Amino acid sequence: MIQMLAIILSAAAVFAAFFYTDEKLDQVVQQNAEITQRLDHLEDIVNTQHRVSFTQRDWQCLTSNLYWEAGVEDDKGKYAVATVTLNRLATGRWGSSVCDVVYAPGQFSWTSRRKLDRPSPELWRHCAEIAWHSLNGQAIRGLQGSLWYHADYIRVPDWATTARPVLQLGRHIFYNRI
Repeated sequence: MIQMLAIILSAAAVFAAFFYTDEKLDQVVQQNAEITQRLDHLEDIVNTQHRVSFTQRDWQCLTSNLYWEAGVEDDKGKYAVATVTLNRLATGRWGSSVCDVVYAPGQFSWTSRRKLDRPSPELWRHCAEIAWHSLNGQAIRGLQGSLWYHADYIRVPDWATTARPVLQLGRHIFYNRI
């Protein structure tokens, strides 16, 4: 597991984050406020029939994605990031394995960092548990079609103008195709 983590961490390149400074995000969210939901209960984590065939490496890639993308979020936020990651896998557009999806160019900001901090062992184990459950069918209710999300504090990505916000969990806003 330590070797796998070292491989994953060494795969990172340059990090570039754009912090939200304009009104575009507010406009997109306000225009779609009637469909934006907030989940307040863990009952929103549901068992689905969708199981993913995965390797130990795929499990580690999903764990890394949860840790670096949603480590500060609550369990629902972590499950939501896993749901989007696995939704992307189902489309085949970002690759044919969990690792392909996680490391698809320009998709998850942490993968472009040159150096990542040492993970907290306790939080890493928790993310690994959620990754395992997600790979075995647990997902967030309402995100079945979601393929994108972004943090609420960054500049709104160009793709957000052609997608529909459906849910905000913590600092992430999740989108479906229009």
